[in-house]
Amino acid sequence: MAGSQPVSKEEAQTPQRSATQENVLRAGRSMPNTSRVSKSTPPKSKSKPASSSTDIDNDDHRIKTDVLIAIKPIHLANIVSQKKNHEYRKYRLHDKVVRLWLYETKEGGEGRASITHIAVIPEGIRHTPGDVPAEPFGIGNDDFNAGLKQSKYGYPVLGVYELVKPVTLDEMKSRWDMGAPMGWRYIRADLWVDRWGAGIDDNDRAEKVTRVF
Repeated sequence: MAGSQPVSKEEAQTPQRSATQENVLRAGRSMPNTSRVSKSTPPKSKSKPASSSTDIDNDDHRIKTDVLIAIKPIHLANIVSQKKNHEYRKYRLHDKVVRLWLYETKEGGEGRASITHIAVIPEGIRHTPGDVPAEPFGIGNDDFNAGLKQSKYGYPVLGVYELVKPVTLDEMKSRWDMGAPMGWRYIRADLWVDRWGAGIDDNDRAEKVTRVF
């Protein structure tokens, strides 16, 4: 008789309350639920519970509030200088994502090929064309609202931190077992602790990050 197949993992889909620039989430923990499958001696299957207070997925050790994305040097520079106040993407991130880890691409030798900054975005706010406020002005906002961009979702940038020690591509490969991001991916819990951590405020993270704004 053929063995039963394990039930696949599913992402938690419960949105949380809005975060502000000063309210950075701390790590929590959740335990996976156990679901019954059949009448006799079947293996128990794991299912991730929806929780409004968890950052860490214990099954695969990823931080569900933090994602890694690639960004060109010119766009990163405009965000850091606050000339660009939204980051635009073709995909919609989960509502509870509140931090974007920015991997600066090499882009003709100008970029550092490293994770250099962390941008804070509001929880649950994902703009669509026509929704971005006209004020304050930001590079790309008018084009997005007019539907002239390929991107379908806009993420307001509330604040930016610069990593004291950028995560180089070599370190990403050798220490964290990942390459340059294509699309987006959740941040590994061990990398999150190493470069961000569960401190209460910015003073607790002074050795890890410097606040830009």
